[in-house]
Amino acid sequence: MAVEELFRHIESKRERYLGFLKRLVEQPSVSATGEGIEECASQVAELLEEVGIRADIYRDHGGNPVVFGEIQAEAHATLMFYNHYDVQPPEPLDKWLSPPFTLAARNGKLYGRGAADNKGNIAARIAAVDSLLDTLGETPVNVKFLIEGEEEIGSPTLEKFCELHSDLLFADGCVWEYGYRNRAERPVIYLGVKGILYVELEAHGAATDLHSSWGCVVENPAWRLVKLLNTIRGDDGTILIDGFYDDVEKPGEELLSLLDDIDPAEVDVKELFGAEITVGGKRGKDALRALLLEPAVNICGIIAGYTGAGSKTVLPSRASTKLDFRLVPRQEPLDIFRKLENHIKKHGFTDISLNMVQGYPAARTAPDSPFVAAVAETARVAYGVEPVLYPSGAGSGPMYVITERLGIPCVSTGVGYPGSLAHAPNENIREQDFIAGIKHMALLMIRLHQYLH
Repeated sequence: MAVEELFRHIESKRERYLGFLKRLVEQPSVSATGEGIEECASQVAELLEEVGIRADIYRDHGGNPVVFGEIQAEAHATLMFYNHYDVQPPEPLDKWLSPPFTLAARNGKLYGRGAADNKGNIAARIAAVDSLLDTLGETPVNVKFLIEGEEEIGSPTLEKFCELHSDLLFADGCVWEYGYRNRAERPVIYLGVKGILYVELEAHGAATDLHSSWGCVVENPAWRLVKLLNTIRGDDGTILIDGFYDDVEKPGEELLSLLDDIDPAEVDVKELFGAEITVGGKRGKDALRALLLEPAVNICGIIAGYTGAGSKTVLPSRASTKLDFRLVPRQEPLDIFRKLENHIKKHGFTDISLNMVQGYPAARTAPDSPFVAAVAETARVAYGVEPVLYPSGAGSGPMYVITERLGIPCVSTGVGYPGSLAHAPNENIREQDFIAGIKHMALLMIRLHQYLH
């Protein structure tokens, strides 16, 4: 089948495929609160079935339902899609220009919670299968959909699901959940994601809050917490925990060379975010390398005492903070957690409690993988422009389950753009990117076997 004919067919079905997205966005599915989770899992399964993909809903792993879809075409190649149907809470509601759980079209953009993260990609991939079944009567590859409902809360039971059902999950390659066109309109293909360790620290002082005059003799737990935090990271961003970098491999030339194809303007934080100060003064290629290839630690929030209007002279009885460590391949979250425990003891802060909230390791697929070539070269045709390979995304996700536990090469690409506002009010995608994403995934399914065999 000619590529032009396939692409014309997809364009002709535009309204049908926008309807797929509308159905998904307009079903709330907030994993943080549980709102609409069961209903959305059912909606996803129904949509898969309607286009001819056999779907089952699994609950035996102890978490939110996992939807598994499959077309067994007796083909010589198998492609898996990983997605998640859960979304972030929509708050603050007053910042939305249209209701968050309504798909609204304005100026070529499609607004709604989950439009970019991750329901736009679910809809595009289902639409790609639908387009092939319409035009060819079959898919040229065996197709699998692994769609979970806990990604936005750390995917705590995904690994358990994959252990229980590893027999279902063989594939020659997996397309991960997300991706964007960059500011130069080139589709970005991520070869991996960072890992994460998320922890809470809490310091306690007196049994109750006190008048601040007692601050000359009663230690303030906020000071204790600040002192500890100052021992964890240097001004240049170096993490000062003993052994933190023990398992970090120096990036090879193959990975570093990928940075040469990325415009440093993509990380110009002053232009992008109005940030005047950078960690260690990093700019340009140094900032790219840090963002995509190096570990980091971040203070997500600090709570202590009175923070309301006016003054309140108080010595708080407790202070707490949340930290996340972004990890690179070979670093294990539990190992880093233990090293942090030892660091706290070594510096004499045994009165400060430490709790691990979530963690999973990083993942990466080699740049020379045939699967990477398949995704990149079909993107070039579908988008009409050269894609750009990123050695890793700056964020985290449980891709390790695919690459490490199942041994499947995995890359991430999708239908977003720099203004998609994922996790924020007015989340959106551009309609043209949604259609291009459908074309890309359909073409990948047609040509995948050429790269693998």
